[in-house]
Amino acid sequence: MRRSFALIAGLGLGCSSGLRHPPYDPQPESALIEVTLPPPPGRVEVIPAAPIRDAVWIDGEWGWRGHKWGWQPGYWAVTPRDAKFSPWVFVRGADGRLWTAPGVWRDARGSPTQGPAQLAVAHVDSAEVVNAVGATESTASTEAAKPRAAAK
Repeated sequence: MRRSFALIAGLGLGCSSGLRHPPYDPQPESALIEVTLPPPPGRVEVIPAAPIRDAVWIDGEWGWRGHKWGWQPGYWAVTPRDAKFSPWVFVRGADGRLWTAPGVWRDARGSPTQGPAQLAVAHVDSAEVVNAVGATESTASTEAAKPRAAAK
């Protein structure tokens, strides 16, 4: 049975206009994992200056941590040769079920691959996340800077 999805939010796409980004590759349906809650509003990031001329910006993203969303800060990196980046996505299926796929680097064949070193990472305030109706969202802690590994 084929699942039908409506895009709800790609909270990293387009949020940082004017910044240089890597080539993008869409997330395949096979990368989606089911989650129980929609993500909170995006975090505000203070983006450091590009550390080198060839650096590209990878937007921060919400990552599902089994029972809560946690923020992974954005970072500057150099795009690996022949690689593309698949930004994280959140989708709601036609049946109302919720799905997400984390951001991941992909090789020339479209297979997940180890991401490049993070050259400089955004500063993210650790303040509470407040949603559109003014309620505080329960989130996991913001992750420390670390390389994004290939999806399993």
